[in-house]
This record gives sequence, structure tokens and C-alpha cells, in this order.
Amino acid sequence: MPRLALLTFALTSTVSLALHAHEPHDHAHGSHNAAAHQHGVGTLDIVIDDKQLLLELTTPAGDLLGFEHAPHNQAQRDQLDNLMSTLRQPEKLFALPAAAQCSLESVELHSPLFALPEHSGDDAHAEHEHHHGHNDEHEHEHADINAQYSYACSTPTRLEHLDVTLFELFPGSEKLILQAITPRGQQGGELTAASRRVRF
Repeated sequence: MPRLALLTFALTSTVSLALHAHEPHDHAHGSHNAAAHQHGVGTLDIVIDDKQLLLELTTPAGDLLGFEHAPHNQAQRDQLDNLMSTLRQPEKLFALPAAAQCSLESVELHSPLFALPEHSGDDAHAEHEHHHGHNDEHEHEHADINAQYSYACSTPTRLEHLDVTLFELFPGSEKLILQAITPRGQQGGELTAASRRVRF
């Protein structure tokens, strides 16, 4: 989604200096590196541009799935399919004010795990192991999940807040590093199950 990519680039560029002051120096190579694939920690980017609301969620796969490797069996393949289905329904992850009249326009999901064959059988799994190795080192490889959502809001002036409800569905996701650009300016912070509201 070129527009989302452009706006997200603008967001990360403009707020990175502000966030840099709060990052460990060895992870200060970019605003998203604040999480640096730390389990339990993800990022949420928000851009409000006129009537358009853009959300970009990035989180370690283990926080949502409990594993970060290619599915080993049918149960894990089903778990991955269920996760993708859930991520395609952002109303399960975020709550927007009804008065803003925001309608979902598009969803994009990205992850190395999603690129695997949807119905990979034992032969496909064996081939994956052959190319990538199936050992303790492989088990500890990292995989992120990125979900991008675009909304059109008929009454953007009523878009006064957003509640992050994914913490209820995914207890493994403990914290999201927030970056946002709205008509009122830039903001950053941390979101948790106990502090999940973003005020615009």
C-alpha cells in the first residue's frame, strides 16, 4: 500500500529523534528498533490524514502464536490460519468511536510465516526443514508479524481516541510502543492492557 508506506515513513522519520532519547543506544538505529524483537513488545504506528486513518501493527510472532517457526503439525497450521483470520478483523484488535464513522478500506498482512504454503503437508514441512534446518538454533529464529489497516472516516473530528483491545486476545503481547501523527501533532508512548487508550 504505497500511501501507507509513505505516511509510515514520514511518521517514523519525524518521531524517531524524539523517541531516540528514550531508546537504549545499542537499539537506536531506527524508531521501530525500540522493540528490537523483544518478546512481549511490539509497535503501533497511527497516522490520521484528513479523513484517512492508518494503523500499522508489528509484533513478534511468538506473542500472538506462541511459536515463531514453520508450523510443525496440523494443530499449528490451524493456529496460524486462525491468527490470520483474526488479524483480518481489526475490530477484534482496536475499538474506534462509532461517531467517527470509520469504515475499513483495506488490510495487509506480512510475515515470513504467512509466506509458507497455506496447506503445507508433511512433505512441504520436510522440505522447509531441509533448507532451513530443524534444530535448536532454528527454533530460536525470530519472525515478526506486520498488519496494516486503512480506514476512511466520515467524521474525523469525532475520532478522539482509539482503544487497543488485542491485549485481551493475546496475553503474550504485553506492551506496544506507540508512534502517532494526527492533526494535533505527534505523540509517542507505551500501551498496555492497563493503559490501552490512545487519545488524539
